[in-house]
Amino acid sequence: MADKAVQYSAKGIDFAPGIAGFSAKAVEINSPFSGRPEAHKYQHDLYVVISGTAKVKTGVLNGDIKEISDGEFRSEEMIVEEEHILQIGDSLLIPTGVGHSLIVESGTYSQWVFKIDKK
Repeated sequence: MADKAVQYSAKGIDFAPGIAGFSAKAVEINSPFSGRPEAHKYQHDLYVVISGTAKVKTGVLNGDIKEISDGEFRSEEMIVEEEHILQIGDSLLIPTGVGHSLIVESGTYSQWVFKIDKK
């Protein structure tokens, strides 16, 4: 438990720590953008949309899966099980182990990304 309030800024560049097991950053992505499929072993992702529209595909990583750092996996392929359209005010919780890829087809998209440790 934190012993004081923690303020996060949308101007931050990387994930800002605050409370053990939790970090956040705001990202702004210009179209066209199609992120590589990724999955995390130790952290859930929570996306909260600030502005714009994006598509998030979720499923299972497939093909040549590489562990780029401890518990962080990337691949060029994913078996897509669901597609989510995110707009201002929406949020999406992506549990550990679920592959995901963010796509921005037009305009600029901004979101908070909260990393929450799996317990």
